[in-house]
Amino acid sequence: MLDLRRRAFDAVAMAVTSGPPANDQPEPVNVFAIIIFMVTLFAAGVGFILFDYTFQVVKILTIVEDLPSDYDLAPAYDPVDGESEGEDGMPPHYRDDLADADHTAETPTTPKVAPGLYLGGTPGKYITSSFRHTIRYLRQEAGFFSAWRGFSVNIVYAVAASCVNGIFRSMFPFPFGKYIAGVLVMVAVSPLSLVHTHVVLAPPTKETWFGRLSRLPFRAILHTLPAALLVAVTGQLTYALPDLMVKAFVPQRAFDDPTPRSDDNPYQSMLTPLQCLAIYSVFLASHVLLFIPSMIILYRVQASVYSPTEEAIIPFERTGALSIVKAWTSYTAEGRWRLVRLYARVMPLVWLAAFAVGTVLFFELRWVMGDRGHVLDVILHQWLRNQNGRAP
Repeated sequence: MLDLRRRAFDAVAMAVTSGPPANDQPEPVNVFAIIIFMVTLFAAGVGFILFDYTFQVVKILTIVEDLPSDYDLAPAYDPVDGESEGEDGMPPHYRDDLADADHTAETPTTPKVAPGLYLGGTPGKYITSSFRHTIRYLRQEAGFFSAWRGFSVNIVYAVAASCVNGIFRSMFPFPFGKYIAGVLVMVAVSPLSLVHTHVVLAPPTKETWFGRLSRLPFRAILHTLPAALLVAVTGQLTYALPDLMVKAFVPQRAFDDPTPRSDDNPYQSMLTPLQCLAIYSVFLASHVLLFIPSMIILYRVQASVYSPTEEAIIPFERTGALSIVKAWTSYTAEGRWRLVRLYARVMPLVWLAAFAVGTVLFFELRWVMGDRGHVLDVILHQWLRNQNGRAP
């Protein structure tokens, strides 16, 4: 994207040089204002990071969950005697139960859950029917911090992606090489994404994410690569299309030296509000129509290679590895509607909170800057003057 910051720096310089004459003595530093600003910035940053990750966990569970069906009620192992029922209507004994026969005899009313068997939730009702219901369920089943399950592997994923991105960016130094690098990065770190999805789906366990990664079958990683590539391509398109629009609206010639002095200068160096709306509309449309469907496919494909002998915290179809087409077609209309409701209920609150925090930080920054706080007003005023599509 063009370096639009240059115009902002020019505005800052103009505002500083055209400001009121400096006093003989420098203005004292408002330490209290700086502390308040830093505390607000830190609290807002931590809050947004934790809430965004919670939303990511709930989103994965919402996409993956299916109603309990025959595949959820089928035992992972056949009964020892081949019968479908145990004595006196009790659940049948499994091969893994033989070692715990004494314990089972002492507590006959608490049958052991066979690996791969899901017994939680309410029949006929989705656990992820709402954001709050999902959080309550997670805390009930896995503790208070369960909404941030897999946070450590998510940090490792972000750090690894950042490091690998630096390597690939150096291999593609041309302007749009960053998007090619972005695709390769997401494919390269896709095993960590697979582990993260499985950690979110797994019940509470002492096993670390690294232990899960070490025992992850290589064929499972290979099976999820096409879905990861699809997400990588659509994700980069989501940002490449607005980038092309910015380059069309604000050509590089607007920053060439020397800048034309004529009033008929056809080159604008700032985006108008209407252009910003158009760019955001394209970004939103590509995100909804391209990225979110590919994200649904990725999570369902990753869930399909979840170990069949391991319990899960929510019910989902565990009939084998799904292809890209099967992962999309098996996603029911009810599942899509739950995902739409999740976005519709959460995103307006996020936007409102971001606007409120941004407003508070703006006024706190003016407080910190003291007499030089008018610089922010000048920058905002200069942007508003550019509504006619020309540089002021």
